[in-house]
Amino acid sequence: MDTEKPVSLSVFFPAYNEEANIENSVAEAEMILKKLGIVYEIIIVNDGSRDKTAVIADRLAAENDCIKVVHHHPNRGYGAALWSGIQAARYQYVFFTDADLQFDLSELAILMHFVPEYKVVLGYRAPRRDPFLRLLNAKAWNFLNRFLFGLKVKDIDCAFKLMDRELVASLPIKTRGAMMTAEMLIRLQRRKVVFKEIPVSHFPRVEGEATGAKPEVILRAFKELWVLFKGRLGAIGRRQLVRFAAVGVANTLIDLGLYYVLTRTVPFFSVHMFVAKALSFLTGTVFSFFVNRIWTFKKQTPLKTAELIRFYLSVGVALLINLLSLSFFTKVLHLYDLIGVIGATVVTFVWNFIASKLWVYAESVPIKRPRFFKRRRNLN
Repeated sequence: MDTEKPVSLSVFFPAYNEEANIENSVAEAEMILKKLGIVYEIIIVNDGSRDKTAVIADRLAAENDCIKVVHHHPNRGYGAALWSGIQAARYQYVFFTDADLQFDLSELAILMHFVPEYKVVLGYRAPRRDPFLRLLNAKAWNFLNRFLFGLKVKDIDCAFKLMDRELVASLPIKTRGAMMTAEMLIRLQRRKVVFKEIPVSHFPRVEGEATGAKPEVILRAFKELWVLFKGRLGAIGRRQLVRFAAVGVANTLIDLGLYYVLTRTVPFFSVHMFVAKALSFLTGTVFSFFVNRIWTFKKQTPLKTAELIRFYLSVGVALLINLLSLSFFTKVLHLYDLIGVIGATVVTFVWNFIASKLWVYAESVPIKRPRFFKRRRNLN
């Protein structure tokens, strides 16, 4: 590891109606930063708060030259507050966290341990101390971003991130809502930036009110996600979907064509049609496995037995899903059998694509627990 350490750090807090927390958050940050012995600044981004957050922030800035305030009028959203903080930062690295006191700011020192070897160090909440609905929303959000954009991050919206300021400030960020963090990480990943992910402590909110689960916030996030997917960032996902569908059609034609040839030209298979169908099915799946591997998902690593096993396990589940879906459409909903077949095919296709993208062909990159935690555990 490079022994050179950053000599300056900008820390900022996006804050919306955090009058009960902002002063304590800033005081804690200042105490930690002084212990680190580096040049620092603290930025409060008041995102159109309706309480006394702005008044408290201005007072803190007037009392301390290391503190400055950015005001939004009116509220612009969490992503806009993040972007304002990044743009207002002056120093070599930028770190942001929420002003709700749900994190242990002393763990910033752990993230600092991994720079400048890594330009982006991401905390992930382990475990996350939030209500069930927020946990469910987070799981769905992480899944969607991985599925649509290939973003492989454990906790996208964890507000405990340390980044090279110039690198992040140069990104052409388009969103300003809750999608902003995801977009930032997607663009960094597309630039081949390697992330270091570190588990950090997380605590329940004691004061103030969380806004991330509000319907209008969620709706804006999904609208921004859809806009990004329709644009250049979603091009890879759309291309994979089209290619996967094309391979599926070719697979079906190979399966049906080979079955027809075998049963019509080979006496043995004309009697043992089940064997012919099994052989044609196997041939079609082998074709789809290798074509999807090379063409659809651009996987270039050597083939491993585990990957093949995952593929045929997913195929087995797909057959079960197909039969259950057909039974549901025809027996429960009482739809016409051809409509049931089409519906079951669609459901099975969705399963196949998700399983292939996120499981069968996915690169497995285990995230190692940093040595710091191993040493600390041994000392206890």
